Amino acid sequence: MLNAVKSPTIPDFARIEPPENLHGRVTRTLALRVIEAEQTSTHLVFPNEAGLCRQLGVSRSILREAVKVLADKGMISVRPRSGTCARPRSEWNLLDPDILGWQAAFKPDARLLRDLCEVRLAIEPAASAFAAVRGTSDEIAMIGSCLQQLESRGAAATESVIALNLQFQAAIVAASHNSLFCQLSAVIHEPFRAALSYTTRFSASVMLQVEGYREVYDAIRAHDPLRAKARSENVVGLEMLAVEHVIAASAQESRS
Repeated sequence: MLNAVKSPTIPDFARIEPPENLHGRVTRTLALRVIEAEQTSTHLVFPNEAGLCRQLGVSRSILREAVKVLADKGMISVRPRSGTCARPRSEWNLLDPDILGWQAAFKPDARLLRDLCEVRLAIEPAASAFAAVRGTSDEIAMIGSCLQQLESRGAAATESVIALNLQFQAAIVAASHNSLFCQLSAVIHEPFRAALSYTTRFSASVMLQVEGYREVYDAIRAHDPLRAKARSENVVGLEMLAVEHVIAASAQESRS
């Protein structure tokens, strides 16, 4: 038996009030709808240009700018006869900072969280090793200061703990003196923050993570690159386990 072809979904859009950056808000509104459709496996087709302008309350020029941005990022396709529709996630520019930030606005997505951990596994251990070799005394002291503040917070999952996690990793990457690591770290900053907002809910995970950070810092301070790399790999490995816990908990919530 042939599978039934799903009819496309044509959503309604809420009117956008004029802000300081109307173009940015229109772009984000359309992007979030694309991401939402992708997460729910919905075939998304946008209303025609006149209808979408009317729904959003914006001019054709503003809408066309937003559509062009999303098309350039691989999120939508624009064809004369078939109109504007969402493209599959595999065709998006997944390293685009805007796309990463927009995805972070939603509940944890298993693919994004896992991909993020694997990117971190490629960056952080190597950065830790280079920091042990190249880091200046001031840079290493900055890493230690972030760690000391984290240790003083205990296992509480607060915004300050998340911010200190990010600062600790940023300090290590800065001490590696690798400009590509610095740029890649900046790209994943927002999704990393979003992931931490979920994984730091588990106090045991936070405690193990901080203990792991202490071992990474001690190795960097001892100028031992191999130990720093190995300890950093352990930290990311623990984060991967926490991510799997988050994914399992989210799946359980969806079933109940």
